[in-house]
Amino acid sequence: MFEEKESFWKKKGFYISACTLLVAIIAVGAVYYHNKSTDSDSKLMADIATEMPDTTAKVTASPDVRQDKDTAQTNAKVSENILKKEDKPVSVDSGKDKSSTDSKKKENKAKKEKTVSKVSQKTQSKPVSAAANQIKHSFHESAGLLWPVQGDVILKYSMNNTVYFKTLAQYKCNPGIVISAKKGTNVKAAADCRVTKIEKDDELGTVVTTDIGSDFTVAYGQLDNISVNKGDELKEGDVIGTIAKPTKYFSEEGSNLYFQVNEGKETVDPLLLLR
Repeated sequence: MFEEKESFWKKKGFYISACTLLVAIIAVGAVYYHNKSTDSDSKLMADIATEMPDTTAKVTASPDVRQDKDTAQTNAKVSENILKKEDKPVSVDSGKDKSSTDSKKKENKAKKEKTVSKVSQKTQSKPVSAAANQIKHSFHESAGLLWPVQGDVILKYSMNNTVYFKTLAQYKCNPGIVISAKKGTNVKAAADCRVTKIEKDDELGTVVTTDIGSDFTVAYGQLDNISVNKGDELKEGDVIGTIAKPTKYFSEEGSNLYFQVNEGKETVDPLLLLR
């Protein structure tokens, strides 16, 4: 009986020990798991605590921070652009080009003013060719005309009757007079006048026409070495040119001066005016 009881308690003790060991193991495992879980939770919370301020800061400050950041970036870009514009050689060149353009404009303006001044001076220095400064001549028949050359009148004025021309071997009217003169003789202005025309004529050679005023004009033919120009103002006695070799129409008459006076459109006998 006693042995049976002892065997029973032995078996019971074994089970109790096994259960106790199992409980201890479970308890140790639970403690270990609890500690590990606590550490993991603490670490997780720490990480969350570490990350939360940044996120909060980002979330809280994002509008202003972004605005400030955008403003800063805009200001930086503006500053950079300004610096680039200031550093650009193109701007300097543009300034130079503008300065050069202004300088050229000033030079062109100065040249134009200088040209206008020169033209004005030339115009003022040439009253003979300026219509506004032309001298208004006045001729009085009583004053008469200066003989342009000294010589014999070999063909007289004749508009009512004809005269004989040796070279042409015919009679015809003569609107002027023909004065014999040697080739190269100076031909003088018969009165104060203005040169109005210089032209070539087959019969009369080079002809210079002058205006002596009061609707009177004087023409000089068979001339050479003309020393005047159209528009020139001449005084009585000024040299107009010289006697030329006669044209083929006056070869028999020899070298001469053709001299014609007009009052308006009508011819006048020069011998009535020569003094």
